[in-house]
Amino acid sequence: MSQPVEDNGEHDELVRENIQVMRKRVEEMTRTGAALVRESNGLPKSGADFELYNSYPTFNAFMKRSEERLNALMGKITKSIGCAMRLPDVGSSIDHYTECVIEAQDNIAERVATLHGVLKKAERDTIVKVPEFITKAGPTNRKTEAEVAEAMKTFSANIGTVLAAKFRERREEAAQMVVHDKPQKTYNITSDNSSAPFASKLTVKHHAVERRSGIVLVDDNESGQRDWISAAAETEEEHPYIAEMLHFKVPEKQLKSVTPQKFKPLTETPLTIVDTKEKLESLRDKLNSVEEFSVDLEHHEMRTYLGLTCLIQISTRDEDFIIDPFPMWDCIGILNEPFTNPNILKVFHGSDNDVLWLQRDFGVHVVNLFDTYVAMKKLKYPKFSLAYLAFRFADVVLDKQYQLADWRARPLRNAMINYAREDTHYLLYSYDMLREQLLQQEHKDLANVYAESNDLCIRVYKKPVFNPKGYMTEIKFRFTLNNRQDFALTSLYRWRDIVARAEDESPQFVLPNHMLLSLAETLPRDVGGIYVCCNPLPYFVKQRTGDILKIMVESRDIKLEKAERSVKEKTDAQEARGVMNDSMDYITSVLKSKIDFSHTKFDEERGELDIDKNEEMKEILEKDHKESLLSVLESSSVAPNPEAMTVVEKGKKPDNKKVGKLLNELDKFVTPFECYQMMLIAKQKQEEEDRKEAERKRLEEGDKPKTMFSHHDAAVVRKPEFDPKLLNLDNLKVEATEAGEQQEETPMEERAEPPVFDPSRFSDDQIMSKKAMKRQRQAARRNIDVSVVLGETSSCSDPKKIKIEEESGEVEEFDYDKADSSEFEKPVSDPNAAFDPFHQKYRLKNNSKKNKAMKKSSNRTGTINYKK
Repeated sequence: MSQPVEDNGEHDELVRENIQVMRKRVEEMTRTGAALVRESNGLPKSGADFELYNSYPTFNAFMKRSEERLNALMGKITKSIGCAMRLPDVGSSIDHYTECVIEAQDNIAERVATLHGVLKKAERDTIVKVPEFITKAGPTNRKTEAEVAEAMKTFSANIGTVLAAKFRERREEAAQMVVHDKPQKTYNITSDNSSAPFASKLTVKHHAVERRSGIVLVDDNESGQRDWISAAAETEEEHPYIAEMLHFKVPEKQLKSVTPQKFKPLTETPLTIVDTKEKLESLRDKLNSVEEFSVDLEHHEMRTYLGLTCLIQISTRDEDFIIDPFPMWDCIGILNEPFTNPNILKVFHGSDNDVLWLQRDFGVHVVNLFDTYVAMKKLKYPKFSLAYLAFRFADVVLDKQYQLADWRARPLRNAMINYAREDTHYLLYSYDMLREQLLQQEHKDLANVYAESNDLCIRVYKKPVFNPKGYMTEIKFRFTLNNRQDFALTSLYRWRDIVARAEDESPQFVLPNHMLLSLAETLPRDVGGIYVCCNPLPYFVKQRTGDILKIMVESRDIKLEKAERSVKEKTDAQEARGVMNDSMDYITSVLKSKIDFSHTKFDEERGELDIDKNEEMKEILEKDHKESLLSVLESSSVAPNPEAMTVVEKGKKPDNKKVGKLLNELDKFVTPFECYQMMLIAKQKQEEEDRKEAERKRLEEGDKPKTMFSHHDAAVVRKPEFDPKLLNLDNLKVEATEAGEQQEETPMEERAEPPVFDPSRFSDDQIMSKKAMKRQRQAARRNIDVSVVLGETSSCSDPKKIKIEEESGEVEEFDYDKADSSEFEKPVSDPNAAFDPFHQKYRLKNNSKKNKAMKKSSNRTGTINYKK
């Protein structure tokens, strides 16, 4: 016994020594880092002296070499610890360097957490090998042994090699899972894609209840509340098992606490592939003999219009079954017997769609259902997935890589078979654990889960109905459509639905939404334009290009008009999106209701409409005025009677004092409407007082001129006031007597007031604006007498002014006796000269393009260039 004690003591001593060595190293790194920071603070900083130093080539080259060396060191350090760093380029900004360093720190912290979790899980008995290269490794807290082993395998290998191997496996799997022929054609599976209502495929109704007459008790819970329904209301027009659902009562054994039964390992559990009718009948008999079983379905939607159930997984406590429905599509309905047995529990996870798919394809209905998804929501789990449920209770990590696989592929691979059976193998044990937790939390929670699960069973499958404007809720628009684009989008949407129904394909496979919107937006003119909008080209678009081109031509022929959606259409589209996205709750639906309940017997709090079916005369039940909302706005003038308001039990006297005290307190309470009325009265009083105060001030001041003004005063035309020094005082200082005599002598026309000031005393820049001075200068330029040809003068260039001067002035007669006739007797200098009144010979001959252009655009009276 002494040897283990000595070994433990040596081990503890070794651990303490390693801790001390590690602590010294950390302290040394801290001191070195602090010294590094101090030294770096002394370097030239950006914005101060760094630009000046960097202008020298020697300093610039040294900084580049140092930056390259630091990048290499950081890359080597991070790569050695398994967290390769994203190195910035040489010369990058400080922000980019900071971002890369922070990212590297995060990777190192995640790496440390990963290794710490692995060591803790292995209880420090396993030596962990640090990988050469890994990026962003996540923590492995609360991981299973299988995950730890897989993580260790990944850590010890090159991550690139591991990913390449996984990609090769996926590529091989994808090549093997290619479906060349549709199961609908291979196995002759028919589906009704017409717009007719859905018809159930149920042929035999198992476990039917006996019809009763009169009133039938529906529910009787512990609180004593009972819901009654008339037997005549039980109809099978929608759901064949509506009567069984309404009369269903959860068996007592399912409401009691039972020790959970542990599941068997997959390797020890037998698996049966059911692909013949004989095996299916044997499975039906086994299911009828058990008390509970779990169910799950694998579904496909892309290559079928309504959808296709590809696989059914069923698990009991001792065995797993996988049903291949394709070879025996019409025989699956015999499973309706165990599925509708009210004494056998069916466990699903997320059964809202599975129940509808069983109804649609096989005519199988479900009675007595427990949905683990509903139970997880009731227990307020952080996650509600099946993978989380299996990990929480079975400590098993489900591989969900085949969740979106094409389950039509045959034969099924072993990995897909294992994936399918795992979905139901751990479900019964999870049900046991959830049941116990619900019973521990509150007994009625388990009953509520059964009730909500029963509501899922009452749901009835309904075929999708085509909506011509359905694209408004399916497609998110990037722009506003005009009338051409709207017509094209509506026609393409209808064409896509017709082709999908005829070919039994999904509308998204025929023409995806983004291609549909691209065609409506572009409106291509030819086949090439259609192919450009649809890349990669869908099969049915290539096959029926003529139909699409015809729609494009018809859309372009429509007269273009600016079409905008009305407010009502936008509101309807928003409401439709809310309903489709399950975001329309009860309160929002009541608030957005277009029905006015203000004058009807509708309780706004409970949301119930009181309708008496026996009264056939009145279509609308009017609400009493006292019960209406309008009574809140009107106050009663009659004082309340305390005796009339007192309600007491039999044998007791009414306490009118308490009622009177309560009424006095209510009288003191002021409602918001009364506060509003009081505010109006106070406002009126304040306005009246302000008016009286203004009148009093006006009477006290009299007619004195107002010295202070504000923007509230009315507009007043005020006369300009000028400096007395600038006024023309000679005309203003006149004696009173002289002024009187002058007024008598001068006529009425000459009694004008003297000018206030003399403009001649001021310059133009003092009394005129800049625009007025500019107009004056322009007018002066126009009136200048300028000689234009050989010194000839022109008295006036304006013909209107000439005409006015001729009319106003006197015309002088020309005296020919005084004229000098010697001017006409001078000899001609050049007798051979031609008549040249415009002096053409003196003009310069220039045949350039500029001169020709000037000749075309110039006036005859323009400038003439003469030879020197």
